[in-house]
Amino acid sequence: MLFLQLPLLLALLVGGDNEQNKNSVPEGFQEPISFEVICVLSFHNSSWVQSLGSGWLGELQTHGWKSNSGTFIYLWPWSKGNFSNEELMELQNYLHTNFVRFVQAFYSHARKWQFEYPFEVQIAEGCELHAGEVPVGFMRIAYQGSDFLSFQNKSWVSSPEGGKRAQVLRRLFNLFRGAQEIIHKLLSDTCPRFLLGLLDAGKAYLQRPDHHSSMGWIALAVIVTLVLMAGLAFWLWKHWTHRESPSSVLPLE
Repeated sequence: MLFLQLPLLLALLVGGDNEQNKNSVPEGFQEPISFEVICVLSFHNSSWVQSLGSGWLGELQTHGWKSNSGTFIYLWPWSKGNFSNEELMELQNYLHTNFVRFVQAFYSHARKWQFEYPFEVQIAEGCELHAGEVPVGFMRIAYQGSDFLSFQNKSWVSSPEGGKRAQVLRRLFNLFRGAQEIIHKLLSDTCPRFLLGLLDAGKAYLQRPDHHSSMGWIALAVIVTLVLMAGLAFWLWKHWTHRESPSSVLPLE
């Protein structure tokens, strides 16, 4: 994300025996195997943003996210994978810090970038494993559901659908060379290690014969919940527009 500046994370980013792990998809798992973090930011006005974050192992949700406190929610006993509590805390603090900065950047430049309230930004980042191949990392940003920016080969690329606004953001994001190196390491090193740790820690559950049917019910429940939350968010937005000074869900200082 924007303004990624946490050198202390370098030990986490380069930790582990990556050469040994990066091509080894555990036996018994179908390919491709992916882990993805999704964040949806709903900017209702210049002082109120709602966020919904989640982590997914394939079609199974493994993590939630409390944006106000910046803490992970571990939905399964094995959701920590094989990362230590210290590593998870560093990663958690890192993501929260840059989440806040990302939101502040959109608030600060909304008028300049011609974003009209209310608007929504979707962020997806993660990695995918194929046996015998180098992991594929990805990070994509969408605006109002349309492709906007993507991270490719250590730099940001604007989507044709994003028009001039996406080109402006691409040039701005690409000014932060150190940030791009950190993003690359997160996607190519940290994410595959975490994904393999999840598969190992959750192997007993993930390889159960009834796992796929249970995943279907879980996915359905998550979809229903998201639909209900979207409806509630719309109702709240309509309600708050009649008030003179809406409160902010996320502190801007």
